[in-house]
Amino acid sequence: MPKASFYTLGCRLNQTESNLMAQSLKGIGYEITSFKGGADLCVINTCTVTGQSDQKSRQSIRAIQRANPGALIAVVGCMSQMLGEELFEIGGVDLILGTSEKMELASFVQKLQAGAEPIVAAGPIAKGAFTIDLQGQHLLQTRANLKIQDGCDFLCSFCIIPQARGRSRSRKLDNLLAEAEGLLRSGVKEMVLTGVNLGEYHDSGLDLLSLTDRLAGLGVPRIRISSVEPTTLSEGVFERMKDPRHPLLPYLHLPLQAAQDRILTLMRRRYNFAQYAKFIEKAINLVPNLGLGTDLLTAFPGETAEEFEQGFARVRELPFQYFHVFPYARREGARSAGMVGEVPADEVATRVERLRDLSDQKREAFARSQVGQGLEVLFEGKNPHQHWQGYAGNFLRVQVKTGEALTNQIQLVTVEKVEQNKAWGRIVEAV
Repeated sequence: MPKASFYTLGCRLNQTESNLMAQSLKGIGYEITSFKGGADLCVINTCTVTGQSDQKSRQSIRAIQRANPGALIAVVGCMSQMLGEELFEIGGVDLILGTSEKMELASFVQKLQAGAEPIVAAGPIAKGAFTIDLQGQHLLQTRANLKIQDGCDFLCSFCIIPQARGRSRSRKLDNLLAEAEGLLRSGVKEMVLTGVNLGEYHDSGLDLLSLTDRLAGLGVPRIRISSVEPTTLSEGVFERMKDPRHPLLPYLHLPLQAAQDRILTLMRRRYNFAQYAKFIEKAINLVPNLGLGTDLLTAFPGETAEEFEQGFARVRELPFQYFHVFPYARREGARSAGMVGEVPADEVATRVERLRDLSDQKREAFARSQVGQGLEVLFEGKNPHQHWQGYAGNFLRVQVKTGEALTNQIQLVTVEKVEQNKAWGRIVEAV
């Protein structure tokens, strides 16, 4: 049986799609391996959101070629969509598939097996509702990503995702529910809804929140919303999260990007800071023990030292559990590419470091706030130190010491202490 390995860069949605592509390869006889060498087919699912992402993708391609001499090399995804045939300049690449074509990976691989010359397919991105081929078997998992949406219509000035992934489109409901039912049969306890702009989901009369109700009706034990634009959510999300009978978990990742109105306007974001702060204040007040994360993009063109300090003070006061921090990177094709006022590289590095240090402080403070709390934790497995670990509903990572086997179990855990930024708990009972 030939072996295939996947190397996924970038976002959770890429991880979701790599899993789906792996299933399709299993359907044509491939064994999926996690080993870094010895594969017959290597698939690199790329990211192109920043210049650094492109560099990492190129480095990964070369490293994978060295580790797998003679293997077929497939480069797929966002970077392939944007650069197409330019990737052939790396040498040794057999297959380049864009955003739409990568979900047909198995059929293109079969063409190569039949003797086809190297292939590049990165055409126009499909519009309208989409489906996903559900061939193959789901692997038993504790948490699984469920893709419900792709593309974006928001056109933020710093972003090229609309070019790389197309405009917003939703997955057809019947196809989505069929995968959810398959995941349930395989034993999945938590489904993480993924997409580029989740709040834009609409199909068969359902929006994002009514979709969570439909999944709840299937008996999904836990539902988590991944990153979602704050302007696309209604306050109905709070009612579901605080309802103990509803499986929607008390967790939100709401990208802020900047905490100064002038910069938000230049970014073409759809809110000002006061509106964003008001929304998360409501969230914290209405949803008990909510976990809250965000994205911050620092050193946008023209962002002054004073604006950075103002933003830093504001995010320090907001009740975040953590930040994902990104330095601004100029991207050809983005509206911000022609903006003046580039921040010097040493200053960019300083701002990123300060924000990431603040995020670390926030993580520890949030973990300490959970001491004494009883949390339902879905355990995934053991860490390298042989301690069981898993995620609470609010996305706190919890560790316990026990001789019991806990894989894919939901247990009620009392958090007892925090050491080295890690929460430790004691099992109270199974849920």
